[in-house]
Amino acid sequence: MSSGFGLKGNLGRCYPFFADYKDCLQNRENDTVSVCLYEKEDYFECLHHKKEFSRVKQINEQDVKNQKAAKAEGSDTH
Repeated sequence: MSSGFGLKGNLGRCYPFFADYKDCLQNRENDTVSVCLYEKEDYFECLHHKKEFSRVKQINEQDVKNQKAAKAEGSDTH
């Protein structure tokens, strides 16, 4: 949460990323939105985990391909 407090009253898991993003927005010298792109990206990844989920999906798909290839060769690696 942007207040800094998590559900149990301690520091929220994404608050440090939010604080970095907020500081970047406040300290930027020009009005270009892309200046704080990395901070925004880190904050949104912490909130939504889209890159993490995409990577896990990619790994699982490759694992399935590897298992099918191993079965086609006649040897099971797992």
